[in-house]
Amino acid sequence: MTSININKEKFGQLIHKEKPVLVDFWAPWCGYCRRIGAAYEKISEEYSDILIAGKVNIDEEPQIAEAEKIEIIPTLVLYRDGKAIDSIVAPESKIMIENFINEALEK
Repeated sequence: MTSININKEKFGQLIHKEKPVLVDFWAPWCGYCRRIGAAYEKISEEYSDILIAGKVNIDEEPQIAEAEKIEIIPTLVLYRDGKAIDSIVAPESKIMIENFINEALEK
């Protein structure tokens, strides 16, 4: 399963799901965001049994980014039971994202 595009309505519903939700805050003009996009899509497929992966385009949904205090993109935030449990800014590789997920889910 590929990542889900998240809007304001979906955001509140998704982060309260039983599975943890990994959200990529990004923008189309962000070169680094596009560069890690393929790795993020692979993660969304490989981890689909344990989490939901979504993307928030901060240009289209600025109110979500503001409410979540996203200042730098790309930022990945992992939510569980409606709360942000951890985040990572500008991960450099798929391995870095995987390590982030595994460490955050152990908390």
